[in-house]
Amino acid sequence: MSLDQPDRLATMVLKSAREAPGRAAVQDSGGVWTYAEVVAAASTLARRLATLGVAPGDHVGVLASRRAGGPVAILAVLWSGATYVPVDPGWPAPRRAAVLAGAQVRAVLVVDTAGDTPEGVQRIDLTTPELLGDRSATPCAPRPRPRPDAAYVIFTSGSTGAPKGVEVRSTAAAGLVASMVPLIGMTRDSVFVALSSFAFDVSVFEIFAPWSIGGKLVVATELQTLANEVGTLLETRGRRTFLQTTPTVLEHLLRNGLDLPADTVLLLAGERLRRPLVAQVAHVEQVWNLYGPTETTIYATAHACLPLSPDDPNADLPIGTAVNGAVLEIRPLPGDRGESGELVIGGPGVALGYLGQPNLTAERFLDRGSRYATGDVVRRRADGLLVHAGRLDRQVKIRGNRVELDEVEIALADLVGHGGVAVRLDEHDVVGAHLAAFVADPHCDVPDLRRRLAGRLPAYMVPTRIHLVAEIPTTSSGKTDHRALRVPENDRAEPASAATAVHEEAGTR
Repeated sequence: MSLDQPDRLATMVLKSAREAPGRAAVQDSGGVWTYAEVVAAASTLARRLATLGVAPGDHVGVLASRRAGGPVAILAVLWSGATYVPVDPGWPAPRRAAVLAGAQVRAVLVVDTAGDTPEGVQRIDLTTPELLGDRSATPCAPRPRPRPDAAYVIFTSGSTGAPKGVEVRSTAAAGLVASMVPLIGMTRDSVFVALSSFAFDVSVFEIFAPWSIGGKLVVATELQTLANEVGTLLETRGRRTFLQTTPTVLEHLLRNGLDLPADTVLLLAGERLRRPLVAQVAHVEQVWNLYGPTETTIYATAHACLPLSPDDPNADLPIGTAVNGAVLEIRPLPGDRGESGELVIGGPGVALGYLGQPNLTAERFLDRGSRYATGDVVRRRADGLLVHAGRLDRQVKIRGNRVELDEVEIALADLVGHGGVAVRLDEHDVVGAHLAAFVADPHCDVPDLRRRLAGRLPAYMVPTRIHLVAEIPTTSSGKTDHRALRVPENDRAEPASAATAVHEEAGTR
């Protein structure tokens, strides 16, 4: 394995620091740190990793709460030439352990949290003040990384019952940042307010888009988001402010009083975007509808929604046209006339594949890995814009998070002790889009089952409603007939609070 150039994301940040070392690079509720301080801290931590035996190409876990230290720790791993594996502190302990073990990490950086890590793996506990406290260190140059330069591994829901890791190249992530920044109008005077968990791939853009041009990153802490204090972070006195989230979280924040300044640019991703929501925020500078699987590096298409066309009757807004050199192909579905089909994406953003799963990689990454079959159904409008039209499989999105329904069913069956379970995506007037579970066991203790599921799956994967039924309907071939599932009459299954669910996601995204 030959060494290539230093990590491109780290190189972008170093360039910004050399051009304006005294500019504010990152802020959280505890303070503001300059570019000089950020690169000094990242460089120092990278040297520490090297002394512990972490070599270029190794995997390093990053278990970090939403504070300024999280992005700096991520930068330090990239600076060392290693690949970072983000882990959300809000995940259940078994899932955190499974991800770190599956990635075979050499060390774990634990920042501003006390989460467990696997025994036998080197652990470095840090706080933001400790990490950014040394203001005198002279930064070393980023270490070269081995080809094919994976910058990070993001773990997503897997249909086999275990999460799968997507290996994303540094050049792909840096290329996406470089192409998107001018498209959305970001400059060095811009501010980016980050709400996402570092284990969600859009956080890569939140961190490195402003840092690539000398802009300011503001990390909204969990408490600030839960207390709906996002609005105060957006008041930047004439500076264009960028905010990225999912439509569900934005709708919840608006419902609870969020007032968006006119110079805000909204980046919405992870779910279908509907016209009524955009109409509520039509006073802001721009609303971008962004689409892209993790396997094609954050975003593959983009659409500027404002001004809304009064002549467009469609509720779903288009996902737009290709960005970052993505090559889009619509593969017709059997029996379809060509109006819609599965979206296949090629170009520089295509990931390396699934970590340690060559068969799955070969199945989804076509033509020797140059294209990715998304499983998303799209249709092309008369004006050439693409509209998302569903899925080919049982993968769904819950508040922007990708969920394989099979993974939830496997966990349910294991806990109840039999295969009489089913899970589907339902709609409810109050709860909205949510996971609904059906269990063929009239004596099942639903609150206890939900608690045990929460100890195994992330919050967004725990079904909001659990219905007890006499049996699970099957097709003639013996498979679960999800379309035939019926909520029992007089069903009194208590749903988990919709507001609580959204708050959990806003706090861990």
